[in-house]
Amino acid sequence: MKFTITILTGLMLTLGAAADVVSDLRPAINEAAAAHGVDPVLVEAIIRHESANATSSAARKKNNLAGIMGRRGQRRYETKEDCVKDLARILGGYKAKGRVTVQQISRVYCKSHAQWIRYVNSYMGQIRSGKWGALENPA
Repeated sequence: MKFTITILTGLMLTLGAAADVVSDLRPAINEAAAAHGVDPVLVEAIIRHESANATSSAARKKNNLAGIMGRRGQRRYETKEDCVKDLARILGGYKAKGRVTVQQISRVYCKSHAQWIRYVNSYMGQIRSGKWGALENPA
């Protein structure tokens, strides 16, 4: 019985750690967002939505947490932090052109605008409410 409980406890801890990859990236998210003058909660919300909380195939195989496309499909990144930096850079470019709301950003970032807006806004609310832990620098 003790052995079974130990295995289950280890499995739960492992699954919990895997599900929190995005929270572990918060220092990189905060730094990249600050460098480009964008909301870190927005960066995290896009990452959570686009990568299914860092569990998507692109997130696992290409370190592409944000569904960022290139000429030949989804871009590949050396590290997840590199993807975070690129997403913040892209959002900074949108901001420079006056696209600051989720709705404005959706028009150039994705194809299914209404659904994307709903999901990103939902994630932003969950992040701000502390679902994945307290924010260091809430916007």
